[in-house]
Formats: sequence, structure tokens, C-alpha cells
Amino acid sequence: MNNDYRTKIINTIFKISNNSNAFEQIEAAHSKISLEKLLDEIVQIGIMPEVFEHDSSEEKLWSKLSDVILATSLNYLGLKSEVIRTRGNSADVYSKIDGYTLVSDAKCFRLSRTAKNQKDFKIKALDDWRREDTYALLVAPLYQYPIDRSQIYPQAITKNVTLLSYTHLRFLLGKTQKASLLPLWKAGKRLSKKFTTTEKQRGISYWKEIDRIVCNICGSTLDKLKQCKLEEIEKTKELGQEGIVYWQNKINEFNRLSKNEAIRMLIKTQKIEQKIQTIEKAISRNYII
Repeated sequence: MNNDYRTKIINTIFKISNNSNAFEQIEAAHSKISLEKLLDEIVQIGIMPEVFEHDSSEEKLWSKLSDVILATSLNYLGLKSEVIRTRGNSADVYSKIDGYTLVSDAKCFRLSRTAKNQKDFKIKALDDWRREDTYALLVAPLYQYPIDRSQIYPQAITKNVTLLSYTHLRFLLGKTQKASLLPLWKAGKRLSKKFTTTEKQRGISYWKEIDRIVCNICGSTLDKLKQCKLEEIEKTKELGQEGIVYWQNKINEFNRLSKNEAIRMLIKTQKIEQKIQTIEKAISRNYII
């Protein structure tokens, strides 16, 4: 995703995020994109723009965009895929192909986000959501996965939930001619037998195996995959500057505020007035005596 294209998407999301058909508009614009354009934008889709407020309609729509991009990617890889419209007890993307089905979840994180824990990756939820479905997949930015010891790896291995990065997905899209992806979906079962208890907790061990499986599917080399990862690192640094500039501008904006404006903003940020209203509502209730 070049910066002009990313900026265009961000501006579009700001424009349509409150529309009742915002998701349909995003899906229509991105579910039919060319493979070339998909290869250009897929890695960066995992980086949530800092300009979107936390838990805002814009943030949620970007997350939906990541679902559309994941479904489109899986379609190019030969799996008939769709984004699940309803939220709740289901995965974001459902795919099927002769012989099996797949439930998937796409993750986006801000570069300013602090350390993540296993709950952020929802591995257990994916395992629950598969129901009669055969396999499960979680896709997130590679740099957001824990580097070494983490409970997400034994969880993924034990429950046979495949962890992939957007970089691996991009590599598969660029190298494979709809080759069988079953070795990826069965990675957990295989590693459950191969790894020791210690190895199951190590990200380094897990990703070495995933790298090898992806390269085998693509008929490519680890060196070429490494180059793809280096390209992601450079793009991430570039997008990091986007976030830094945004927050530096925020600092400058705050420095220009008057004292009264700063106080009003602090009150709003802390949601103090809403908290007072909630307390007043609670103490004014009619109690059963």
C-alpha cells in the first residue's frame, strides 16, 4: 500500500464510517482488487492508523477492511471465502474448498500499542468458533507476535490453530499457483508431536517451522522469504513515521491550548461528566425494600 493509497483509504473511512452501509462500501471497493494491488497493500493493512481514535467507528471499519483483505487473499489462494457480517460467536472470515473448511481472524494493531498478551490473539476463541469446521487461522503483523516465550504458541499448537503473518500471506500470494495449503493448516498437529514442551513455548521454534512449510508450498527458498520480511521491516519503519508525525502534531496542538481549553479537554478525556451522570443515575434508582 503506497502512502497515497493508504491516505485515500483513511480519508474514505473518515467520510463513510458513520454510514449504515459503510461495510458494504468497503467490501465493494476491496473484495475485487487485483492481485498486484493486494500484494502492495496486504502487509500494511495490519497497522492500524494512529489517526483513528480507540474504539471509534473508523477503527472498527479498518478492522473490517482487514477481514475483507484476508478473505480476498484466501480467494486468490483457491479457498472460496467470505467475511461474516454478524459479530458475536463466530470468526471474521469463513472459507471452504473441496475436502475442508477454514475459519480465520485478521488482527490489526497500532504501532503505539504496548505489550500484547495472549487474549489479544483470541486463539481459544478461534478453536471454539470452528465447531464442525476443520481448521483455524489467525493472521497478524509478524512484528506483533511475541518474539520468544509466550503461551500463544503452545495454545496454537495444542488447538491446531495456525498462526501466520501478513508477510507470509503476501509471500504465498506472490509465489504459489494455488498449491495445497493443508500442510499449513495441519502445522499444529505436526508440531505437537515434534516439539518438546520447551520448544512449544518458543516463538523462534514455531516460526522456523512455519517459514519452512510456507517455502515448501511455494517452491521457494528461505532467503527469498527473508527478503520479503526485510521489505516489511522497511515499510513498517516508514509507516512508523506516519504515526510519529501525527502524535508530534498533537503535542503542538496541545501546546497551543489555553488553560481553560486544556482543562475542558482533560475533563472530556477522563469522561468525568459521564461518570458523574452514571453515579447520579445509580443513586436515584428506586430500590426494592
